[in-house]
Amino acid sequence: MSDPRSRKVAVVADSLLETALDELAHEGFGIIQLPPGGLDRKTTAAWLEQTAEHVAEFRRNDYEVVLVDDGVHTSGLMAALAVLGVGPLPRYDTLPGLS
Repeated sequence: MSDPRSRKVAVVADSLLETALDELAHEGFGIIQLPPGGLDRKTTAAWLEQTAEHVAEFRRNDYEVVLVDDGVHTSGLMAALAVLGVGPLPRYDTLPGLS
């Protein structure tokens, strides 16, 4: 039996999720949502830590993991990834309005 998963995951900024969802689904990406702005620091830090742990596990299992980013949590996510020995994620910039 073959594995039906695409083995592709996009880590998506909350502000871009609605815009990005259809295209990413069409391209076969699963989604990990980054925290919305306005959360307290402790909640945001815990969310980013959990996201980094998921990303690290996906990368260990040879998934393609990309970032669809608005810059709000970039430094926090990169710091959480670095603690786990995971380098920066490549950006997925083909969505309209992303640079």
